[in-house]
Amino acid sequence: MFTVTDYCAHAHESSHLKLYNSKEKHMEQHATRKASLEKLLQFVKTQVPEADIEFVDKKIGSLRSIYRKELNKVQASMKSGAAAKDVYVPSLWYYNRMRFLEDQIKARESLSTLPSTLPSTPAEASKAQPGPSILEEVEEPSWSQEDLSQDEALECGSQE
Repeated sequence: MFTVTDYCAHAHESSHLKLYNSKEKHMEQHATRKASLEKLLQFVKTQVPEADIEFVDKKIGSLRSIYRKELNKVQASMKSGAAAKDVYVPSLWYYNRMRFLEDQIKARESLSTLPSTLPSTPAEASKAQPGPSILEEVEEPSWSQEDLSQDEALECGSQE
């Protein structure tokens, strides 16, 4: 059966590495990309005879996606301030073979609707944004005897 180790070893050829880089200029040329896929397909067919171009293309996308998820876990654990011994260790056994993808995978910048700095006092909040502040203390509602009596009446009525 087709193993990822064999595939990764074969995919490391310079002509195949370009298939993983979607920003590569050469990938804009459909004919060049197709030729590279055809060459890789010949290797894959030795292990998976029914494979086609779509199979190889999906395999490339799948490997990129899985690697990106593992890389994100590693980076997130490093950002969290974890000690060196607590940094996430990828469970993907072929992670190191796919490290050539690291420089091609860049996280998109996130957009935030929050201000870059949040106000620390109600006075700062009211200066920053007019209107009610999330930092202002809210009065708790006071229940009158009449309100409680109505609630008790409802409870009694629902039990009958």
